[in-house]
Amino acid sequence: MKSNEGAWTNISAPQNAVDQSAYVGRLPAAHSPIVPIPAVPQPGIYVTQLEPVFVQHISRHQGQRLAVMTTAGRVEGTLAGVGVDHIQMNVGERSLHIRIPHIVYFEGPAESYR
Repeated sequence: MKSNEGAWTNISAPQNAVDQSAYVGRLPAAHSPIVPIPAVPQPGIYVTQLEPVFVQHISRHQGQRLAVMTTAGRVEGTLAGVGVDHIQMNVGERSLHIRIPHIVYFEGPAESYR
């Protein structure tokens, strides 16, 4: 697939395993506690809005080049990881962590979901 700008191409990229939205880094989310840091106020409860179908769809593209449209603008790079509340995009030598509620849509290789 070729983007409008011709910046990247990908014809038959392999599909990756789907990360379940209840897992972070292949560990149950319950085992990923938020640890308070002294002198920094911490919330007593951590709440995130889950979009399991969207997370499942974008998880299939880990390791592939994507274009993600966010509320702040377009980001093109390699999808390095997907968590319950954000994705990690590698852009050159930088790693961007984008919150899922701020993603409007993403563009990737044409694939069908069965």
